[in-house]
Amino acid sequence: MTVFSERKLGTMWYRRALFNTQFAATIVLPLWLLIGRVFFGVILGWHYAIGLFLAPLLFIFLAVVTTFTWARKSARRTGAVSKTDAILLSVWYFAVLCYGFFVVDSVHSYEPGTSIATHAFGQGFRDASFTIADIAGGVIIITAFTTLWLVLIEYLVESRQETVTRLTGLDYEELRARMNRADVTGGPDAATAGGTVLVEPTDH
Repeated sequence: MTVFSERKLGTMWYRRALFNTQFAATIVLPLWLLIGRVFFGVILGWHYAIGLFLAPLLFIFLAVVTTFTWARKSARRTGAVSKTDAILLSVWYFAVLCYGFFVVDSVHSYEPGTSIATHAFGQGFRDASFTIADIAGGVIIITAFTTLWLVLIEYLVESRQETVTRLTGLDYEELRARMNRADVTGGPDAATAGGTVLVEPTDH
């Protein structure tokens, strides 16, 4: 087995793991964002109220992405997400985990606030924790919209191919190749691309 094949198998394993854990991630990640820090000794405060709005939005985005991914036959057949999906999902999931780890929460506005990071590294890490949480929040927003847009396009493209095959009985790539040849030649191949000869009526 070549190095390339081994690397490909390793990548496929990771893509399959992402595919099979999407439903769990849809539930776990919003809960982590909302209350995950409680399990590390952080008291829920004003940020919990914000989380009551953000967590449902995250759940909706994750659920829609998961639905479109599982709706694609190619994804179900291979049991794996695409390479681009894997990259975006990895960044998205990691950003959510970072946000829950670094977000600073406090009961009162005059309190300095704490996070999982400050519990682990000390209160001197508070400003850095704020900054990292802000960056992670921005990454979450960007990757959420980007991933949703990508999986929607992938679903529409694949659905179009299936529709063309169902209506014509031809493979989508084969049909597109015939159409390209017809555009280039403009000759008899264009008239017989679908296996039908077109006869123009003549005047007598």
